[in-house]
Amino acid sequence: MNHTLPIFVYLFIALIVSQIPYVRVYFSLCNTLLYEIIRVILGGGYSKKIKLHSERSRRITNIENSGFKHNIISYAAYTGESLAAIGLFYFVANYNYLYILYIFMGLMAVAVLLWIRNFFGILWAVTFIVLLALPIYFRYDIAIMHIGIFLASFFLIQSIFNGIQVCRQGLLERKNPARSGLLARVRVIPAMMFGVVLLGQSLFAGYFIVIKFLSIF
Repeated sequence: MNHTLPIFVYLFIALIVSQIPYVRVYFSLCNTLLYEIIRVILGGGYSKKIKLHSERSRRITNIENSGFKHNIISYAAYTGESLAAIGLFYFVANYNYLYILYIFMGLMAVAVLLWIRNFFGILWAVTFIVLLALPIYFRYDIAIMHIGIFLASFFLIQSIFNGIQVCRQGLLERKNPARSGLLARVRVIPAMMFGVVLLGQSLFAGYFIVIKFLSIF
């Protein structure tokens, strides 16, 4: 059975969903959670607690005003999103949709136990776990398949959008009228380079997924 067309349909659906304010936040918090967990595990020392908020799904990294170690950890966290998207599509390519649901549920359960410390974050994680657990409990294989493909598709789309967002941040810093002089121009270069690199690698992750996994069906 050729699943290439349905997967591209889900990628398109994920693209549409990513433009719907509240729905976008609900699903994009999965990317945010992974990003924050990687930062905590790498031991940046910035926070041992994760607070997820409804008004924003990503805390944009301020490269200019951050230390080198913080920047490296942030880069690794963004890179982890792209690698995770590749891993999710590996499971899709091998029809292991159930694994995708288990991964999301396990990640959220561990995060609630160890790191998430605000009410909204806990409520979001618990509701997401319940939504994923229902089709597993009732053994609704069709729902498991569609949910798995959608989550992988949305995760990829959101990782690309995050790269675009960081790149846009660098451009906004460059155009900031409050900054002037040679020093300001030099300091903004790392932010721009950081954004370009992240956008490039997220797009490459999408390209790799298309040629490596979608073409094997």
